[in-house]
Amino acid sequence: MPNEKDALEIINNPNNFTATPEYLEPEETEAAAPAPKSNEPSKKEPGGFSRRGFLKVGGLTAAVASVGGAGAAGFAIGRSDDAYTGYNRTYQGGDMFFNREPFRTDLPTFFKPVGKVERPDWTEYLFQRKAVIMGYIKEGTWTPDKGLKALPGPVGNYYRSRPKEEFETMMKALENSVIRAEAWKAGKHKRYAIADAYNASFRDTGMYNRYGSTVPEDPAEKYEQTGVPVPPEEWDYRHIWRKEPLKFKSPKHATKLIKRMAHMYGMSLVGITKFDPRFMFKGLMRGMPNQGHDTWGDKVPEHWKSIIVFGVPMYWDSTYSAVGYSTSFDAYFRSRCASGLLERFIQELGYPARAQFPGHHYEVMMSPYVQLAGLGEYSRAGVVMVPELGANFRPAAVITDIEFEYDKPISVRMADFCMKCKICADACPSGAISKSDRPETVIRGFKRWRLDEEKCHLQWCSGPTSDGLGCRVCIGLCPYSRKNTWIHTISRELEPRDPTHLVSKGLLAMQTNFFKYPEAEEFKSDWDGGKEANYHKAPWWMRSDDFFEIERTWQYHGME
Repeated sequence: MPNEKDALEIINNPNNFTATPEYLEPEETEAAAPAPKSNEPSKKEPGGFSRRGFLKVGGLTAAVASVGGAGAAGFAIGRSDDAYTGYNRTYQGGDMFFNREPFRTDLPTFFKPVGKVERPDWTEYLFQRKAVIMGYIKEGTWTPDKGLKALPGPVGNYYRSRPKEEFETMMKALENSVIRAEAWKAGKHKRYAIADAYNASFRDTGMYNRYGSTVPEDPAEKYEQTGVPVPPEEWDYRHIWRKEPLKFKSPKHATKLIKRMAHMYGMSLVGITKFDPRFMFKGLMRGMPNQGHDTWGDKVPEHWKSIIVFGVPMYWDSTYSAVGYSTSFDAYFRSRCASGLLERFIQELGYPARAQFPGHHYEVMMSPYVQLAGLGEYSRAGVVMVPELGANFRPAAVITDIEFEYDKPISVRMADFCMKCKICADACPSGAISKSDRPETVIRGFKRWRLDEEKCHLQWCSGPTSDGLGCRVCIGLCPYSRKNTWIHTISRELEPRDPTHLVSKGLLAMQTNFFKYPEAEEFKSDWDGGKEANYHKAPWWMRSDDFFEIERTWQYHGME
């Protein structure tokens, strides 16, 4: 087994240093604004301190300056299993430990419409498009050599209305999937043997088997088996046996019970919000012929009144070792199981319920609901960051007609930090993440950093994995995706309260100066011009050459 290194050795090793980004050089860094004069009121932001008050609290200016030294100890204690947020006090709700109440707001960050708000069409869901294309190829209806002009149906219309590079990137992804599979058989299955076995145990037993989905049941599979449409007015009520639903004493009681049950089913975080049809796909309804693509239109079931959102993190150490040693399926399995259990629990009480769960069993876009439920904020990488877990959060949901006390969104400055930090964009192997300072692209009425999902998917299909599902580099490298150590508790509690922005500047300086990131190209597979590098080296229990009689022909990359 590799020897554990002392954190100070890691911090002080020049090989783990990187140059200070241009935007943090002294001449570019704003000086702290002077304290207000005695006759001027101190400005105070919601949930925070005044500028003058903040600088007085505990000598914060000095604390920020010493963050780099604290990083050594933080790195060391971060190795402890006790720091694995999401795997400790989850059943009692103890992993949802950040107090959101001082930071509640009316709208999530970047949620004020700047144009006409439009619901997403099902063709905007990449994996729906890919499924249709793969179906055409399997049936012989269409093949890539026929080109975009001949691609039939709504998917063809979608790509013809977009820049041609998007279709070309999808075709490149399909091509790379074949190369990736050949490389896997040729030898990569040895290097990543344990990682793949771990991945497959969740994917092929926990989530799916030869009969289809395991937990929860899925209406699309019911239709495939019987040929009989299963509308939501039937599916969402299927296990209800009571003549009347049990009446809650109040919405507050309903909220308290259902949140507790989400935690009891293993979820780290849970929030509840009103169902907002603006973020429901048009032309998509599982259980209907062709998943509703042809007939469902823009209908919204009348009983879809509330949505319960919850989730867990992926296993931390393997996430830091993306691409080849990471998987989303460990978290997907847990969140989808919880969605099925909570769906059945609610129906047993006499209320309709419908689970929304990974990998692709949705009628809604999850990200807006995670934000509306007050769990986190929008990020540069397009995923939602939450205070306890950063970007390492895999959600699921249940839609019902129960009346709750709804959670309000939060504003804890994570999106503001994203405007300063471009670590994920700089490290993205596919160049899919925007490097613009602020969200500039208007998407369905909202300003967003544009994520080039076709490029992102291309990297998925090209990674050193057996299934070509996922990359996760942006999640592992995000400064917020860190375990629960005292150094991150300080960051989490002080940053949203700091009107001076000194904390965020100090934390970003520490992150970029004390920790080495591979170059973006180095994350790629070796056959794709990369080194299969990692931010952190593979966890000890995923190093196949340490357990099996396998000759190691590769080098481990990343911090130990």
